[in-house]
Amino acid sequence: MSQLKDRGTVAHAEMAPDPESMNGKGKFVVTANQSLARFQKHQHSLTIYEALKENYKPLLWCELRFLYIPKFNPGLTQYPTGAYMFFVCIMYGYDALVSSVVISIAQFRKDFGYLYGNEYVVGADWQLGFQAGFFAGLALGGIAVGPVVGRFGRKWTIAGAYIINIAGVFLQYFCTTPAQFLGSKLLTGFPLGAFATIAPTYASEMSPLAVRGAITGGMNLAIVLGNTIGYGVLREAGHYMGKATYRILFAVQWGFVGVCLAILPFLPESPYWFITHGQEDKARAILDKLHSPSYDVDGRIAEIKSALQQETETQQSQGSFKDCFNAQNWRRTLVAVMAFVIQNFSGMGWVVGYMSYFLQLAGMSASRSFDMTVIISGVMVVGNMCSWFLVEYLGRRGTLLCGSSILFVSLLIIAILAVTVTSQSGLTAQIVLMGAWGFTYQGTVGAVAWPIASENATSSLRTPTQALCTIVNALTASIWGLSLPYAVNPDQGNMQGKIGFIYAALLLLSIVFIYFFVPETKGRTYSEIDQLWELGVLPRKWSQHEIVVIENTNTGKDADGE
Repeated sequence: MSQLKDRGTVAHAEMAPDPESMNGKGKFVVTANQSLARFQKHQHSLTIYEALKENYKPLLWCELRFLYIPKFNPGLTQYPTGAYMFFVCIMYGYDALVSSVVISIAQFRKDFGYLYGNEYVVGADWQLGFQAGFFAGLALGGIAVGPVVGRFGRKWTIAGAYIINIAGVFLQYFCTTPAQFLGSKLLTGFPLGAFATIAPTYASEMSPLAVRGAITGGMNLAIVLGNTIGYGVLREAGHYMGKATYRILFAVQWGFVGVCLAILPFLPESPYWFITHGQEDKARAILDKLHSPSYDVDGRIAEIKSALQQETETQQSQGSFKDCFNAQNWRRTLVAVMAFVIQNFSGMGWVVGYMSYFLQLAGMSASRSFDMTVIISGVMVVGNMCSWFLVEYLGRRGTLLCGSSILFVSLLIIAILAVTVTSQSGLTAQIVLMGAWGFTYQGTVGAVAWPIASENATSSLRTPTQALCTIVNALTASIWGLSLPYAVNPDQGNMQGKIGFIYAALLLLSIVFIYFFVPETKGRTYSEIDQLWELGVLPRKWSQHEIVVIENTNTGKDADGE
């Protein structure tokens, strides 16, 4: 038997019967206090429409696609500043793309590179440095954000990140040497590491169970939209002459910062953060403000407490990086981190970051290559919209497993075509497959990593775990950032599509990992996820087990239930 305790919340989990004795199936009976049992039963009963109607105000701070829902409440106009975390991720996607595609601009290569044959190229060493600077900033931002959020909350952390971002964009815009541009990438990467950590954890904590996966995965849609905006600005900037062709890309980021800073004072803090710091009254005030009078605030508070604490005494902090690797949590941390590692193993750095450059090296004109990147980026947006349904229909595990398998086949075919077909038709086929790759990636692996990371971490370690995901994502991406210039540059490896063989091999290993280690968290409350991890159920068999919550009628007893 396992026992879960917190302030006034009691949960006892019993296994009935032995799951392995029933062909891998089993039932866990959980007893909880009246508020928690009532709230969890209500959460499981909600349809998607009912969940959206009940939680539209907190969702407005998470997702753009729920910005206009007038039939839910005629007073919605009081909240015109929704979609905040979504907008933050759009900025992340835009800046991350600019870091890579700027080398496809001829004027940038002329100003920061050297003449090679009849064209200017940016040396592979400097390309390596630019990528390393960006990813180093991203990793440092991820390292710093965990303890800072734990102490000051999300609002002040975001404000500090924007100040650093303004300085980084300023240096980007006015830099004249490769060394200065490297410094700018370090400065702009740091706040992006903070945004990539804060946005998905906030969305996960503010979302109801019925749409939690779609909302958290929607952070990836925001990043893709940021990519698409970046490609569009890149295309339009080609109509200008001189340094403006790439400086416009950098200046657009000031617009994002201005909008975000104007809205920031209205951002409500997560009730999880308030309860973690012993400020239950403020958590209640936030929940009252964001919901109708009929909302079960007591039940929500009970659920948050249950999710935050399974030990004998309540913690008062967000947890530390060290706690992520203790005996109880290291497997959960591994699953969360690997979801983002698999993104980089799937070819994201090559297809997204070097798409335009790759097409130009293969013989396509610069203007046409920019057009193709905009089209493929649009396909990615559509693919990500499909993820809203896939993560809830196939589940987190199923979406990741199916997506990785399809990407494996796509990359393998691209690589084979690069070896066997060297004509224009071969290039066309590779472009089509890259579009199919983009659709599949954004609909599966790209989107589902966010809910997997947020849901598998314990509530007290959600921010540190997401920070670790940001750090490891940056480190693994930097491996490709450091390698790709040497692999694809014409004066270096010139591998072109043959690099697909490497990605396909890594994806094959990823598929094995997913099958054995990634559990299905679809439809599970955070308390239920904690119970399944604690009881040691094999990850691949989670969907075969049921958790039944029954009300503990001994409400007058103490927290030990004795």
